[in-house]
Amino acid sequence: MGSGGLPSGGVTKMYGKRGDLPIDHAKPNSRYDLYVKGKRVQSRWYDHNGNAVRNRDFDHQDAHHNHKFPHDHIWKDKGKYIDRHGRIREKLIRDEDDWVDPDETKYPS
Repeated sequence: MGSGGLPSGGVTKMYGKRGDLPIDHAKPNSRYDLYVKGKRVQSRWYDHNGNAVRNRDFDHQDAHHNHKFPHDHIWKDKGKYIDRHGRIREKLIRDEDDWVDPDETKYPS
């Protein structure tokens, strides 16, 4: 990813619905920005293998009013698995309740 600034793999804008950003097989060292109804709602950064490493949520449902926006989620690598098509994939998860303040130095938006 480098030491700040734009990701070396560039920034891809996607338009769609929440959940449309890939978790893996993205362009390596890149950031994807998701727009819903013309508004950026999420950014996701990817490592040198195209696996998600960090999300930034700019907006989403907050029924309990306990979120600060924007906030980040860090993806954790849980090893490899074989999918239903016989491909080896990375098992990546993020803890929905484990959010952190944005790191604008390493992950500028």
